[in-house]
Amino acid sequence: MTAIHCAALPARGGHAIRSAALDLVRSGLGRAARELAAREIPAPEPAGKLLRPLLAYGFVPERHRPRLDERFWYGALAIQMVHEASLLHDDILDDASERRGTVTMATAQGVGPALVMGDHFLTAAYRAASLTGSSEFLHHFIEAVERTVDGEVRQGRAMGQWLTAEVYERVVRGKSGALMGAASCLGPAILGGGGVEAIEDLGRDIGALYQSVDDLLDYCVSAPTGKQPLRDYRQEKWTWVLDLTDVDDFGWSDTALLVAIFGRPSGKPAAAERAVERLHRRAHGLAERSIALDASPLAGALLCSWVESARAGVANTVQEVATSRGEHRANCASAGLPAALAPVGPMARAALSHPSSEAVVVDAAHRIGGPESWPAYFRVHAKTFSLAALLFPADARQRVESLYAYCRLTDDLVDEPADGAPPDVLLERLAIWRQLSRAAFDGEATGIPVLRYAMTDAARAGVSWLYPNALLEGVEMDVAQLSFEMWSDLERYTFGVAGAVGGWMTQLFGVQDPDVLARAHSLGHGMQLTNILRDVGEDLGRGRLYLPRELLDRNGLTREVIEALHGSLDPLPASYVAAMDELMAVADGYYAHAWPGMEALPGFFRRPVAVAAAAYRGIHDEVRRNHYDNLRLRAHTSLGRKLLLGTRALMLPRGGVRPEPEGLLEAAT
Repeated sequence: MTAIHCAALPARGGHAIRSAALDLVRSGLGRAARELAAREIPAPEPAGKLLRPLLAYGFVPERHRPRLDERFWYGALAIQMVHEASLLHDDILDDASERRGTVTMATAQGVGPALVMGDHFLTAAYRAASLTGSSEFLHHFIEAVERTVDGEVRQGRAMGQWLTAEVYERVVRGKSGALMGAASCLGPAILGGGGVEAIEDLGRDIGALYQSVDDLLDYCVSAPTGKQPLRDYRQEKWTWVLDLTDVDDFGWSDTALLVAIFGRPSGKPAAAERAVERLHRRAHGLAERSIALDASPLAGALLCSWVESARAGVANTVQEVATSRGEHRANCASAGLPAALAPVGPMARAALSHPSSEAVVVDAAHRIGGPESWPAYFRVHAKTFSLAALLFPADARQRVESLYAYCRLTDDLVDEPADGAPPDVLLERLAIWRQLSRAAFDGEATGIPVLRYAMTDAARAGVSWLYPNALLEGVEMDVAQLSFEMWSDLERYTFGVAGAVGGWMTQLFGVQDPDVLARAHSLGHGMQLTNILRDVGEDLGRGRLYLPRELLDRNGLTREVIEALHGSLDPLPASYVAAMDELMAVADGYYAHAWPGMEALPGFFRRPVAVAAAAYRGIHDEVRRNHYDNLRLRAHTSLGRKLLLGTRALMLPRGGVRPEPEGLLEAAT
């Protein structure tokens, strides 16, 4: 269940993982740079994203990190020095005046000093690499530098030529992939253990993905890349983005080019939006390969962050292009729809598969009302948590209610729609809701109360957009009614619809600690698995089965067997009882991991969360009391039982809590 899927990476605390690792990497590189300076070897101060050293660190399994010493940091610094040298040279070749938001050295001090400094870093990098003491790493490092320079030469020769996707991939795998390949195999080469060639090959593919993201962002006019947008096209540099459009030469105007890449013809996704989905699939495959090669979650977290930066840059540019063309805004105004929907742009109503999609979304959002309506909504749809929420102070309770109202509305948009809309229309509605949500998160007025409260509050509190986005992706999975092969596949879903909400709420109340966020994610996983346990029969009635195939196979079950049991009065076989026990054990593991994290929550927040966790887990006991029949009976805890469990949870001690699943409620007492 530790598999990393790009869409589910926040379940691993993606941003927090990167942030913590960046601090550690920056510190390690700083020490190595100071050591080199003492040897009169020039080295740059650790600056920028440090992606290559981060990737090197990410390919060291967590259990082996205590074995890392200065040799590793010398190697990581050598790789960063080659990258810094390439940036200085690139700025000269591109005549760039700005890099990372500041004036380039070539502009500030002249081409000569910039060229000399680049050469200095490059030659000194070999000395730094030799200090690793690893002949294996040095071999891969030297080859990577040669491949990097060769890739730059090939790209320079290709200027003005209309390439194929295959030629482009070969170029970027050398230009950007080679150095990341060397970074990936740094730790394994130093620590030993084999597999270096396979890891280096994966690193090259990761580098090619990163370059593909960077090339897409070059066309995103508002993306914070630190470079002037459209520079590649103006230099007649062909990149893969053009392969998705009708652009056939380098003579297009900026406006025509942007419309070709970011316009939505007849309501269809823009070329850039299709590009993001392609990147997403590639990142998913690379994350799977990194797991197989024993990389830490950091490697996958980097992949996810790159794809999400592309997604954000594309979404913003699609909106800007549509707004600048003025398309659809008049229709929105005449229909009384929020201005934030105007960037739907070329998606004319006649072209929509369901003409009232926008109106349905906006109407549903208005029907949920404002803060005065949410407590009743809460009590009807979330009885357990509504009881726990009574322990919040009034102001905090309203924040929780707005968050719940948003989550519930998001789910209701696609869960058994009143008009029986087909899946493609439901996905269309979710896309509109995502657009409105992002607009509100970015501070735009939508005229929708639940967005004004939930999204604005989240943004001000420093909640990562990854959490609302993960929720939307989880709900999209419900539309597709996907089956789940492995536990890890189900984990991607449970993070989206529940774990992300736990992280969202934790950040909402000012907690940013990575460990606490990971435990909040676990509580969401556990509660959603309890939901799945309780609702197996109800979900089957809607054509859904959330039990992973891995669980069924291990217990000799199939979907057909479960459906037959659901429709009969026969006693449940021992195999089904064993499967449900296993499901409860997995959920208990998540609850046990989550429980100690409650001690780090603010007091007003800790108590209701503990009550909700204990009361929710009590559903397991009710399933057992029903002789595991969750196919024909729906387990629920009575109010009295909830109060008893909640009272026990309120006695949570200030000290540590035993992590064993069976000790959960006992620890609370």
